[in-house]
Amino acid sequence: MPSSKDISHLTKDLEQNMIALKSKVASAMVQDLQERGPWWTGHFATSWKISETPVQPVKKSRKREEIDKGNIQGYDAPLHWLDEDEAGVGTGSVYDQIRTNRVLPNRKRAKKVPLEKPLYVGNEAEYAGFAVNNPGATAPVGSPNGITYSEHAGIVRQITPPSGSPDWYKIYLQNQQFNEAILLGLSETFKGKHTPVE
Repeated sequence: MPSSKDISHLTKDLEQNMIALKSKVASAMVQDLQERGPWWTGHFATSWKISETPVQPVKKSRKREEIDKGNIQGYDAPLHWLDEDEAGVGTGSVYDQIRTNRVLPNRKRAKKVPLEKPLYVGNEAEYAGFAVNNPGATAPVGSPNGITYSEHAGIVRQITPPSGSPDWYKIYLQNQQFNEAILLGLSETFKGKHTPVE
């Protein structure tokens, strides 16, 4: 005989499932964006954030902070993009570096927030607009002679998104990849929760 379940808590259970789903979809999206986005030093990939408020692109790399403090001297503007990986090894500038040994961060866990509150996914790196190829966003940030990511793609041998397209972010949002993040969230939220009801 099939087991029975009291459905008096159905509304509350569904609400909790939807809260979990929102969190898991945000987490899956961040993992996708880290994997599909450009990779120079790892700073951009590790700057994806899940937040209850809109995410602002204000986070400087460690090397950029040291340059701004005057602790590192003698770099031209393009080399302001120098950064170090976790082992402290210099990894080059945004203009000439292709990082082939990328190691993706662990998947982020999103905070569960009530259904009526928004949950945002964004990138805190100060050059995030450049990296997602927003119109008019240039690198170096704030430089009148900066270039867009599309222009950058035209002057280097290779760009770092696996797709090879400067519009990798738009492609992700308009593609099946985005839908797969939602399906993954659904599968993780409702896995093993099918209980017969009488």
